[in-house]
Amino acid sequence: MKNHKLFAAMGALVIGLGVSSMASAATITGSTFTATGTIGVSGPSSFGATVNCNVVFNGSVDAGGASASITGVTVSGSSLCTQAKITGLPWTLTPTTSSDGGNTWAGTVSGVGFTIAGAPPFIPASNCAGPTTINAQWINSSNNLSITSAQSLAGGCTVRSLSVTAPGISVN
Repeated sequence: MKNHKLFAAMGALVIGLGVSSMASAATITGSTFTATGTIGVSGPSSFGATVNCNVVFNGSVDAGGASASITGVTVSGSSLCTQAKITGLPWTLTPTTSSDGGNTWAGTVSGVGFTIAGAPPFIPASNCAGPTTINAQWINSSNNLSITSAQSLAGGCTVRSLSVTAPGISVN
């Protein structure tokens, strides 16, 4: 059975993340983690424009290394960023395939969502609570979780970009 390396951390992300193995015996190494980076989202509150925010995910690798959980998410940046309320925690990250023998992994992040109250009638609310499953990518060599294309959420929202780094996490 070939070794698998899993993308960890996220998310969106961004977010209570569980990383679980597929049919093979992937083992996540590491313990608690803090993943930092950026997320770009759009929705009714931004009138469809992309809003780029800073994001911090906190979590831990579960006993035995079969999964990891993001237990907290902090979003900062513009006023729309600070109004975001993360929903659906914990988020679950599931690896599916490696495109290069174990460094780069495709997978999904499920449970993703957020809301923004807005300021009606001038700024509409965004109810992107989902929960929604998005496609993601983990790269072991850079400890980076990202998306490679825009991912639609419930409520007319979109995760346009995601890039977070979680040092100390890897998958074998």
